Amino acid sequence: MVTRLFMLALIPLLVTAGSTASEVQTKAYLTETGANVVSVIDTVTATVLGTIPVGAGPSRVVMTRDGSRAYVTNGASDSISVIDTATDMVVATISVGDGPSSLAVTPDGHALYVMTTAGVIEVVDTAQQVVTARIPVGSEGDISITPDGGRVYVAAGLVYIIDTATNKVIKSFAAETASSPDVSNNASSVAISPDGTRAYVGMYTFNTTNGGFSAGGSVVLVDTATESVTGAINLFSLPGSLAVTPDGSRLYVGIQSTFFNTGYGMGFLPGGHAYVIDTITNRIAATIDLGALNTPAGIGVTADRGAVYIAVPTLNEVAVVDVNTNVVTAHIPLTAGPSDLAVVPDTTVARVPYAIDAVDDSGTVTAVGATAVANVLANDRLGGIAVTRAHVTLTQQSSTSDGVTLNPATGAVSVAAGTPEGTQTLVYRICETASPTNCDDASVTVTVLAPYVIDAVNDSAMTLPGRTVLASVLANDTLGGTPATLGRVTLALASSTSTGITLDLATGAVFVAVGTTPGLQTLTYRICEIASPTNCDEADVSITVNPFPIDAVNDSGAALWTGGTAVANVLANDTFVGAAATLAKVSLSQVASTNAGISLNAATGAVTVAAGTPVGSHTLTYRICEIATPSNCDEATVTVTALAQPIAAVADFATGSSKVASTILASVLTNDRLGGAPATLANVKLSFVSLSPANNKIALDLRDGSVDVLGRTASGTYVLAYEICELALPTNCARTSVRIDLSGK
Repeated sequence: MVTRLFMLALIPLLVTAGSTASEVQTKAYLTETGANVVSVIDTVTATVLGTIPVGAGPSRVVMTRDGSRAYVTNGASDSISVIDTATDMVVATISVGDGPSSLAVTPDGHALYVMTTAGVIEVVDTAQQVVTARIPVGSEGDISITPDGGRVYVAAGLVYIIDTATNKVIKSFAAETASSPDVSNNASSVAISPDGTRAYVGMYTFNTTNGGFSAGGSVVLVDTATESVTGAINLFSLPGSLAVTPDGSRLYVGIQSTFFNTGYGMGFLPGGHAYVIDTITNRIAATIDLGALNTPAGIGVTADRGAVYIAVPTLNEVAVVDVNTNVVTAHIPLTAGPSDLAVVPDTTVARVPYAIDAVDDSGTVTAVGATAVANVLANDRLGGIAVTRAHVTLTQQSSTSDGVTLNPATGAVSVAAGTPEGTQTLVYRICETASPTNCDDASVTVTVLAPYVIDAVNDSAMTLPGRTVLASVLANDTLGGTPATLGRVTLALASSTSTGITLDLATGAVFVAVGTTPGLQTLTYRICEIASPTNCDEADVSITVNPFPIDAVNDSGAALWTGGTAVANVLANDTFVGAAATLAKVSLSQVASTNAGISLNAATGAVTVAAGTPVGSHTLTYRICEIATPSNCDEATVTVTALAQPIAAVADFATGSSKVASTILASVLTNDRLGGAPATLANVKLSFVSLSPANNKIALDLRDGSVDVLGRTASGTYVLAYEICELALPTNCARTSVRIDLSGK
């Protein structure tokens, strides 16, 4: 994703990107922005030959392919100075748009493509010295043209591709391998490989993920055939100028700044180095140190590939770097503000060979046979950088024993079983693939020893699951009478009686996983000598796995026989490994119950009493088992009392006349209760018990519970006793009385 606004806001932090791929023979042209001149440098003597006055604020310079002209952008004069390299004089000045900042010239020298501050590329006819076309791209950036002259690549936030035949943008895309909504990837510089197959795009990245901020950069690889991004080389810093060697074998990247966040503050620190990119492996191969805060500007490579020239504005000099050591070997002092440089190309000059260095190796193995050296190329160098099979060919030249051989495909030196003990020597040769006569030889000294005695010793331990039972099985093992370490032996698992018993091959630790079946388990391991892989021994680790403590504790509870919960959760007082037993750790099941109405809900742990369960004491047995180890269980008993509903017959008082018949109490049940609710003839049976003194004119109507005076009778006080019994449980009864006063008239 490209965020132009963000990019423009931070551009003042960066030094303007330098020249693209440049080649040099005996002269280099360097802009000095602070002095309004172009300095001419003799690359043979590394001295300044003279200066050429140009317009105000010169910044960028490019050379024609034939080396006859140098073109210079004058940012403060809105012009291009044309320098004749034969006379080192300005022979023309071409007016262009405001603030020209970068430019490129076509291979035939007929056209200049000039970037202005308005984000418009102006096409200049070099013969007529006039602007013939204007191509808007939106923001300032860097320009490079393919060797065939067919395409112009522009790094200006996005990557723009211009067709030189029509001078129109035919494609644009973000300089990224993948997009992210919180990541801004902005193209800032560009160079084309000498064969035209690849564009290298300097790209810096701003990341605001989760509201934070960080910055970095990469070199994005663009395939010019498909005109698409094929990869990226992370620089972990913000790139500036780019330069490719004449043969395309290396890319030099000036680092403008590096973002730091210490936790106490953050910011951009000026770069003080350039990276050497190996274009064969597309990796950073070396770093050129220019000194702290000495940020590089323009970069150029001599045509013979022997030196790299880097403008360093803070030092007012050009640093000369040896391509074989990547070290600054000379300093060329300048006047003020060196910015960009270009070198006179020469395709006929012989290239300086890369220094090739095959470095001697050594290794020690036993006569059992093994690999003495994993890769002889590991310490070899080509032009100061590490070599791979992509850089060189590899051949064996000689060996003092047929048992000591080189594998050209891997670089490994192997010793066959039975090779005579003593010192053996193998000689190998590496030759630069691109220059087959550039070769070097090295020797590999191999010491062949008698086989070591290897002894893997049995171990034993006791543990609970979920723990490391042994820190390392190697602790008591030996090789040649000394400790067997992972630097000397390989470690492998031979077998285990449980999948829960595992061996960490990186440390030798034995781990017992949760869920491992309790009891005696055995793990068998093997150690083999690294130097002699067939020299091995095995040992057993005997492990007694104890189960986790699990405790189901008895419970008791009660509920009405009409239905209810007697115990909310039987797990409430149960424990597993000393902590609360939960359904996340244990499974729960009912084992038995003395009555079908008493049951366990395995999903909640509740014990319930079903409606109709006989009143009285009942027993339920349940089991809890470790989920990870189902055989680790315990049982407990829940004693449940099924209770009858509380029934209450409440005494009443009634008054009436003894002279006439009447109902003196509407219902004796009015204040009676069953289970906390009104007792009615729908839930209780009403029975007459007694009347004292006896009187046949006073009656309890069992149909509605009323107390009636049936006719004239003797006045006085009477006590009528009655009983109510639960219809559903006839044995659940209560008695009381009604005091009757018939003294009224």
